[in-house]
Amino acid sequence: MSVLRLGRTLIAGGGKIPWQVRETIEKKVFEGWSGGVSEDVLSEIKEAMLKAVYGEKATSKQSRQTLLLGEPEVAFLKAEAQQMAENAGADKRTAKSLAAEWLKTNKSNLKAMSSGAKLPAGLAGALFGRMVTSDPRANIDAALHVAHAFTVHAEEVESDYFVAVDDLAEADDTGADTIQETELTSGLFYGYVVVDLSALHLNLGGDVGLMGEVLHNLIYLIAEVSPGAKLGSTAPYSRASFMLLEAGDRQPRSLADAYRVPCRAETSTAVAVLCGHLAAMDQAYETGETRHVMSLSNREVPSATRGSLRDLAAFAKSLAPQEAD
Repeated sequence: MSVLRLGRTLIAGGGKIPWQVRETIEKKVFEGWSGGVSEDVLSEIKEAMLKAVYGEKATSKQSRQTLLLGEPEVAFLKAEAQQMAENAGADKRTAKSLAAEWLKTNKSNLKAMSSGAKLPAGLAGALFGRMVTSDPRANIDAALHVAHAFTVHAEEVESDYFVAVDDLAEADDTGADTIQETELTSGLFYGYVVVDLSALHLNLGGDVGLMGEVLHNLIYLIAEVSPGAKLGSTAPYSRASFMLLEAGDRQPRSLADAYRVPCRAETSTAVAVLCGHLAAMDQAYETGETRHVMSLSNREVPSATRGSLRDLAAFAKSLAPQEAD
């Protein structure tokens, strides 16, 4: 099964990708407009903003955390910086006074900076959350929980032997320029993803249309997107051979225990083992989830409606709350 990666567009119009860096103030907030402003004025404003966003020791780059900031937050900071620079003119003392007052108002309050903004930390923040040690009020709880994928069978490793030879070597130049080997492994993976619908709705600012679109496209991402490493030498373009989508109002639970004893590296065998464990869980807990399944195997899945990937994506989209009349 493919592992989720935020590598494709989650919404049709293109989601704004946030920046996770330690130099957002220098490289984004003051970008494109500060060229003609006095450096003395800019330095006072920069220092205040750095402390507000990254904390008291923020003037040192090494002391800052790598913070996820979204476009609305950067836009807010840029507008504030421009306003202070305009009001200060070329007077450093005025800039220092304005910056001090601004810092007093906004210090340790990143959440207030993005107040009223939808997706303050972008889609990545809405899905995977954000932790801000300098201002806990700006933290965002993750709505998407992704488990590490693992093979349902014992690991199988092969050694890939390769060499590099000089194409313009002289007649007396013998042998290869380099001889190396790398270990390769492939397998049938079990992956598990949980979406907290209430948290996602909250993180998306209550936009149910956007929520439905995110859920719809997320299903395609999970099923179709493969890891991006070593593309040229392994072409790892696999797609999920089995996908089970459940919705319920009880504590979510992984089915990873089905593979405590490794099975054969075959989709039909892996699905059979999973279904056996699922039936036992149903009998023991009677949680009554609504299930939809896409499978390349003919194995029947307990209490599941079978369909295509499009059907599963449509069902996921329907889980968003309905618009109020």
